[in-house]
Amino acid sequence: MDPESFWHITPREMVARIEGAHRRVSAEQDGRAWLAWTTAALMRQQKLPELSSLMARDEPQAPQTPAEQEISLDMLFLAWGGDPAELAQMREQKGAD
Repeated sequence: MDPESFWHITPREMVARIEGAHRRVSAEQDGRAWLAWTTAALMRQQKLPELSSLMARDEPQAPQTPAEQEISLDMLFLAWGGDPAELAQMREQKGAD
């Protein structure tokens, strides 16, 4: 995703894009594991690992708390070139409200 489009999507759209990328990478890994397992089988190795041990496992994660979401957004703000002083000022204003 280019930096300009990042600022035009909602947090929900960002999560959907990240989850989609994660599923894509997991599927690619599963494909590579299958290929490696099949190649080894064709070479008639005497002992192969279980194919399931080569596959990616998705472990469920708990939803982020509001505080964790806020920290993540702050980190994204800074990673995309945001001014730390501006972030501190926004946090002070929020605390005063």
